[in-house]
Amino acid sequence: MSASRQPILAVRDLTVRFGGIVALDGVSFDVAEGQVVGLIGPNGAGKTTLFNCLSRLYTPQRGDVRFRDRSLLALPPHRIADLGIGRTFQNLALFPTLTVLQNVMIGVHSRTRSDFLSNALRLPWVGREEAEIRERARELLAFLDLTAVAAHPAAGLPFGTLKRVELARALAGAPALLLVDEPAGGLNHEEVAVLAALLRTIRERRGVTILLVEHHMGLVMPISDNVVVLDFGRKIAEGRPAQVQRDPEVIRAYLGVDEPVQAR
Repeated sequence: MSASRQPILAVRDLTVRFGGIVALDGVSFDVAEGQVVGLIGPNGAGKTTLFNCLSRLYTPQRGDVRFRDRSLLALPPHRIADLGIGRTFQNLALFPTLTVLQNVMIGVHSRTRSDFLSNALRLPWVGREEAEIRERARELLAFLDLTAVAAHPAAGLPFGTLKRVELARALAGAPALLLVDEPAGGLNHEEVAVLAALLRTIRERRGVTILLVEHHMGLVMPISDNVVVLDFGRKIAEGRPAQVQRDPEVIRAYLGVDEPVQAR
């Protein structure tokens, strides 16, 4: 994908402080439409803080975040999905007693027009919309190979399956930009390979731009068009995966020694 396109996401001089701790220190980078961009760094580097700024859970002391050239900072968190930004969470944000289908339907509901009064009055269009929501959710389950567990409660399913359910829920709102937070956590080597293929497919077949926060270099490096590296809240490197892997500052941040950072 060409990096010369107008960025779908522009992070500019983002600075966040918690008391005397600087969590983000003047971070800037672009995400071009259609790219997969990896956001990496050691523990405490500021990756989740940055994601929480993009989701409007945190407000930075300085800087701006622009999505399709519109600042997000004046918007409340519930408006972010309406703009076309979806997010998965490091700690799964699913309803354990609801079925897989119902969990995904909740994601679709975020982009519908029905309200409590319309539902209570059982207006005809509400029934039609509900049928469309169910069909949309079933299509996403088929896309992510989850049809077999559609009627199963989220509780009790394997962790790798639950990661796919959360991806389906995040895609249910038809986002243009998907923020994926530590998806490889808790997965074995084979499940990470399946996840990598799935993220590629989401980008290629759904046209979704992906910003991926991840520790697992074996996931990030093969699928990312560009990689941004944070350390102690600062951006220390940005570029193509092969270029970033050879960067001396990145090697020191990860290993504390001058050896290449290898995909694992």
